Amino acid sequence: MPELVAPDMMVIVSKAVFDKDSPAAKLGAVLPLKVYRSASKHLSRLGAGSRLFLVTVRPPAEALWLVAVLEELKFDGEKWQAARNRYPLTDISALKSQLKFESGKGIVAAKGALGMSLQTPRVLSPQDAELLLRAAGSPPPPRVRAPGPINLAAHDATSPLPCLCSKCLPGAAETVEVAGASYLRAQAEAHGRVLRFWVPAELKAELPAVRQAVLARMQENLKPLKQPAGDKQGSS
Repeated sequence: MPELVAPDMMVIVSKAVFDKDSPAAKLGAVLPLKVYRSASKHLSRLGAGSRLFLVTVRPPAEALWLVAVLEELKFDGEKWQAARNRYPLTDISALKSQLKFESGKGIVAAKGALGMSLQTPRVLSPQDAELLLRAAGSPPPPRVRAPGPINLAAHDATSPLPCLCSKCLPGAAETVEVAGASYLRAQAEAHGRVLRFWVPAELKAELPAVRQAVLARMQENLKPLKQPAGDKQGSS
């Protein structure tokens, strides 16, 4: 019978790969991993809801580190793609004797052979997964974009005019004077984005035309934002 719940699994990241991809990584850092490159048949049991726990063995004392937890897994035939990892790099050496895996055999390895003993992906028990997640701590909540159009202005600390990026915008006035010249703040909005910009005050009478010109360029160069699946009309 097919499994009702797809299991979580543990896989090894070799020392060579870890050192190449994350040479300066320190415990506590959150590595932005979202791919595990493997077509191993041992991973065929992964399915909807499964999580892939990436670990690596670190010298000189064979410390076992949790590298990442990959969620929302999808296999493209060559690699497993996932949502970006949210869990910190964590030393889980103290758990080596507590992990039992689906087999119930735990980790059995001669001195100096821990990495080799973990070469084959292992199915975690629910208790194993709970131990690992508890050791890593609660991840920060996913970043949620503030409601409203996306601000296209990037931070600019070199311009003589006030920056209009999202962070600086609350402190920006509607009008400013720089080097004896006055400027008005204007904006144009299209396809869920807003562009704020400064216009010389002497062009105030022409501001509608300027705004319209900017709007036309935005509509020409920007594509509509994709709606989340649950927001599409007709979805249930």
